[in-house]
Amino acid sequence: MKLCNEAVHKKNDSDDNLIPLINVVFLMLIFFMVAGQIQKSDAIKLQPPSSVSEIPHTEDKATILVDLSGDLYLDNQPVDEEGLKAGLEAAFAQSKTPDEFAVLVKVDSTLPVNRLQNVLKLVKSVGLMKVSLATRRGGETS
Repeated sequence: MKLCNEAVHKKNDSDDNLIPLINVVFLMLIFFMVAGQIQKSDAIKLQPPSSVSEIPHTEDKATILVDLSGDLYLDNQPVDEEGLKAGLEAAFAQSKTPDEFAVLVKVDSTLPVNRLQNVLKLVKSVGLMKVSLATRRGGETS
């Protein structure tokens, strides 16, 4: 015995097929936000010396990298000592606020101190006095 002769027709709703797609897109968005690199990386990998200072980093106009072999990089571009001096002079001359022009020096923690002193003397010879040394907090590793 049949109670209903009519076949029940389900409403064809296209939104039901869109929900899994939205879920996948949001999962991909979250993945790329977590896995992506938020800040720019340096030209070379350095392990900065540790520090207990809590002074926050301010924005610098120029960044100098010094690797273990003594190679110099100015704003991620390899330079020699004369190129570093010329590049710093040019950046300082182009600065709109020369009084606030600051240089950040990033070195490896195993770099000999005399090599760091040579770089700092070179920066001082250009006439720059606002120089910061990049460090990491005492227990951090990168």
